[in-house]
Amino acid sequence: MSVGSQLSAVEPGVTQAAHASAGASPLAVCHIASGDRWAGAEVQLSALLKELQRIHDLKLYAIFLNEGRPAQEARDLGIETRVFDESQQNFFQILTGAARFLAGKNVGVLHSHRYKENLLAAMLARKCRVPVHVASKHGAPEPFHGWPGLKQRAIHSLDRQVLCRAARIISVSEDLRTQLAREIPAEKIVTIHNGIDEARVASRLTPAEAKERLGLMPGAPVVGMAGRLERVKRLDIFLAAARKIVGELPEARFVIAGDGAEMARLRQICTSIGLEEHFLFLGYRSDIYDVIRALDIFVFCSDHEGLPMALLETMYLGIPVVARPVGGIAEVVRDGVNGIWVRSPEPEGFAAACVSLLRDDSRRAALGRAGAALVTDKFTARHTACRTADLYRSLGGSR
Repeated sequence: MSVGSQLSAVEPGVTQAAHASAGASPLAVCHIASGDRWAGAEVQLSALLKELQRIHDLKLYAIFLNEGRPAQEARDLGIETRVFDESQQNFFQILTGAARFLAGKNVGVLHSHRYKENLLAAMLARKCRVPVHVASKHGAPEPFHGWPGLKQRAIHSLDRQVLCRAARIISVSEDLRTQLAREIPAEKIVTIHNGIDEARVASRLTPAEAKERLGLMPGAPVVGMAGRLERVKRLDIFLAAARKIVGELPEARFVIAGDGAEMARLRQICTSIGLEEHFLFLGYRSDIYDVIRALDIFVFCSDHEGLPMALLETMYLGIPVVARPVGGIAEVVRDGVNGIWVRSPEPEGFAAACVSLLRDDSRRAALGRAGAALVTDKFTARHTACRTADLYRSLGGSR
């Protein structure tokens, strides 16, 4: 049994109760994150902090390298938070300021969330004599070429050295754990799946109301996605599949919510294949769960993934998914049970799967119900937080 599976077997709250009954002081934990955007990793961190804050034998602190929504949400939770603006301060100025912030707090665990924060946490652990450094890996690095690729490889090499010295690395999926174990001692890596904040992931709209709010006909079949518009998401596959879907279902409409480097290229492709009237490019939406409610199918065409928060959120909302079984997706979506796998990156497979589902209301509903039940049972932030807290305690972070 792996370390990750051993942690998963612990009944949430059992270790906490034992710790509390011993009369021990709260274990102080400081999370270190960038906070420069609001994407899957940041959504997961905020959900995790919310649940960790409810665990009575933990005392939380947070350091962010950018002001933004993650830092504000941490403050709103009552977590003592400090922002060191990386656009205004160099690394060593941040290190000095962070060490002053930690002084006297008796922090037992530093928990970092990206490569720069991993290095900062490792140096802070030594400087401030923090006994335990835990690092989360939210996904595999996206490939770059040319000078960006050389820079990425240098960063990756340094990060690997830092992670090899950490007490534990949390992987969000078993697939990512296997990848990490090629370069980092396997016994250091544990799998703790992402989990959603059930109170946040909600829409009061009916599917028809959600469609109307987007300017779509209530009965129109709608296929879409929400997330960062980057090359790794392979939205070119989605666009090519949409063209084939329209050939079978001319009334079909398509939604892309989110922003990113690929926006202009995707719009250009959409125009070139004559689908402007069928597509909505929504950009960033604060009402993203109402947008997802309007979808009949959510597609994931990515070349690789960690464990997408968008996947868990969509399934929780009862929307069936059609996805390539890459990364953590294959650990959540069971083909034909709570979603549909498309093993090939060719658009024909996505189009055929979507058309089949759009023509079968009862099957879509059954897949949606099964997906919602699975996420409710196994992929909530409470599960993630309890297992993370058990990991902290197992590492002896008390001082």
